[in-house]
Amino acid sequence: MELKGVLSADQIDVLTVEYLVLLTPSVIGSFSVLVVSLVRWRQLKEQVHLLVQLALADLLAALILMSTSVLNKVSTKMGVTICQYFLPLSLTFYFISFLLVVVYAWKSKSNIQGWRERPAEDEGVQSQCRQKIVTLPVYALVWMMPIVMYFVYVLTPFMTTALVTTDKTMGENIRNDSQYCTSCILFLHVWRDSCSDAEEIHDTFIRASVFLIVITALSTCSVIYYKLSKWYETHKHEGLFPVEGDGRSRRRIKNVFSTARNMVMVIFFCWTPALILILLSSVMIWTNTEQRSLFFLYMIQAGSVSLQGFLNSMVYAWRRPNFTEAVLGENTPLMWQDHTAFFDESLRTSSC
Repeated sequence: MELKGVLSADQIDVLTVEYLVLLTPSVIGSFSVLVVSLVRWRQLKEQVHLLVQLALADLLAALILMSTSVLNKVSTKMGVTICQYFLPLSLTFYFISFLLVVVYAWKSKSNIQGWRERPAEDEGVQSQCRQKIVTLPVYALVWMMPIVMYFVYVLTPFMTTALVTTDKTMGENIRNDSQYCTSCILFLHVWRDSCSDAEEIHDTFIRASVFLIVITALSTCSVIYYKLSKWYETHKHEGLFPVEGDGRSRRRIKNVFSTARNMVMVIFFCWTPALILILLSSVMIWTNTEQRSLFFLYMIQAGSVSLQGFLNSMVYAWRRPNFTEAVLGENTPLMWQDHTAFFDESLRTSSC
C-alpha cells in the first residue's frame, strides 16, 4: 500500500539518476570557468569579478543538488533531515545566480550606453574607482539577501518537517516507511502529500520564492536587453557605430545582441518547467490532477534545472570568442576598450 497518486519508487529512482547524470556537465562547466577565470584573472580584468561569482553560485547549487540525489541512493533516514537543509540551500545559490545575471544585464546596459554618451575625458580614474565602490555593496546585497532568506527558512520553528518514526496508526506507519516520503527530490513535496503535517507554510514559501525570483530575473533581463536593442536602433544612424563597410564590427555588434538573447533564454529554458510544475501543484486542490500523471513534466524540469550551470558556462564564457582569446593569451583581452557591450568588453582598468 502506498500514498495515492504520488510518484512511485521506480519513478523517483529515474529522477535521481537523471539529476546525477545531467548535473555532471554543470559541475564540470562551472568549475572550469571558475578555475580558468582565477588563473587568468589579469587577462580577464574587471569582468572576471562577475564571472567568478556566477560560476561559483552555479557550481555550489549543482554540487548541493547532486549530493541530495546521492542521498536518495544511500536511502538513509539521516538523509531526510539533511535534505531539509540541502534542497533549500541549492535553491539559495540558484537565486544568487539569478541576481548576478540581473547585475550582469545592468552593467551591460550602463557600459554600452555610457561610453558613447560621455566625453572620453570624463572616463578617468576617479570615475572608475567610484564605479567599483558602488559595485561592491551590490555584490554583497546579491549574496546576502538569498542567504538571509535561507536562514529565516531553516530557523523558523514551524518550517520543520515531520520526523520519520513509527507512529501509532498503521496508516502513519505506511506513510513513514514509504520511499516517497524519505526521498530527496527538488519540488517533490510541494504537493501537500501529508508526509509532514507541518509543511504547508514551508511549501508555500518554496513556491512563492521560486516563482517570484525567477519571474523577476527573467522579466528584468528581458526589459534591460530590449531597451538596449531599441537604443541601438535609435543611435545606429547617428555615426556612433561602425560604418557599413566594416563587416567585422557589424558582426560583432550583431553577436552582442545574440549573446544577450541567449542569456535570457537560459533562464527561460531552465526554469519554465519548474514554474509550470509549481503552478500545477498550487491548483491541484481544485483539480483531480495526480502527481504521478505529471512524471514526464518532472523529468523535463529535472533536466532543465540541472543544465543551468552548463548553459551559463557556455553563454557567459566558453561560447564567447573574447573570453577564449583572453584565456588563450591572444592579443584581444576580454576587457579591451573596443567600444562594445559589457559582455564583449568593459571599461579600461586602472588602480584606485
